[in-house]
Amino acid sequence: MGMAGALALTLMFSQAPQAPATTGAVSGRVTIEGSNTPVAGARIVLFPNGPIGQRGSAPRIGPIRPPETVTGQDGRFAFPRIFAGPYRVDAQKTGLVSLGQSDQRTTIDVVAGRTSELTLQMQKGAVITGRIVDPSGEPMPDVRVVALRHAPATAGGAVRLFPVMSSSGPTNDIGEYRLSGLGAGDYYIAATPHGASPFGGPAVGISTPTTARTTIAATFYPGTIDQAAAMPVTVAAGAEVANISFAMQSASAFRISGIVVDENGQPVSGAMVMLMDDPRSAPMFGPSGGGQSQADGRFVIGGVTAGTYRLSASIPIMMGRGGSGGGSWISIQGGAGSTTVVSTGGVSRGVVGGTDQPVEVTVTDADVGGVRLVARRPVQQ
Repeated sequence: MGMAGALALTLMFSQAPQAPATTGAVSGRVTIEGSNTPVAGARIVLFPNGPIGQRGSAPRIGPIRPPETVTGQDGRFAFPRIFAGPYRVDAQKTGLVSLGQSDQRTTIDVVAGRTSELTLQMQKGAVITGRIVDPSGEPMPDVRVVALRHAPATAGGAVRLFPVMSSSGPTNDIGEYRLSGLGAGDYYIAATPHGASPFGGPAVGISTPTTARTTIAATFYPGTIDQAAAMPVTVAAGAEVANISFAMQSASAFRISGIVVDENGQPVSGAMVMLMDDPRSAPMFGPSGGGQSQADGRFVIGGVTAGTYRLSASIPIMMGRGGSGGGSWISIQGGAGSTTVVSTGGVSRGVVGGTDQPVEVTVTDADVGGVRLVARRPVQQ
């Protein structure tokens, strides 16, 4: 190509319309409320608060990892490239009240091609400490303790508790716990025994005879398994409330058993079965139990207390030549639909309704059996 042709090509590209910007920038500073003291090492997270992407184009509504960064010694932070759209802003640091706990949520609308400025202030958090013991009064290590608050009332008027972002690690060797970073207000303290991983070992042996069984149940302060009987703990801004101690309670334990099959009704071996508390009536403490289905597809989950639960299963995706997917799973949502199962002396009966919902299981005063989960086998590439 001659010099004239190269010059013409250069001019053509230089005059071509540029694609409109789809990202903006966010910068700001975090200080302690009521002062100019910078907060270093605070984690800043931007949660999409609606469709994001270029204005006037198809919005980005698929899964997206929330952008995050950490403040410097001067409390400043910056996000140089953020998709345009609305975001909810959270700031987190141990010992301070997370902005996510605030009743007045901080939001920002990122505009393409512009830099948005944020000034954030964080409060010093309140602290609740105490000790957890077992029913006989002995210290209980490795117990998870959480602080809960009332969720907004639902349309049906149901009152629910939800965990705040601040929670303690496992209790230490003498059962002590410490909850920090709490905002002023009323909290309900709950302790839950160390739960088994939903992707853990084989399910409970099916041939084990049914006998009277008990288990340590999730317990609320001052020592009750009844959420309605829980007593609130009131904390002032930045204050510490000590000696919120109580004993874990035991409760009758039952079993849930059934079979996992695929779309063709064939038993699924090695499916991961997970039991979760019903989110409509119980705080979300994480999995209540789980295990793997056996070679014939059957499973048993033990140590289940009376209540309503959601039961689901997943099948590992095999990657490569015979290797496990290393954390990649196909989740089943109850394949056959939403099923309500009620204990009737060890036999379960179900009423199917809806699609793509976890199976709902209600345990009253006996084991529940005959639960059928339909899992979709992953498509092999």
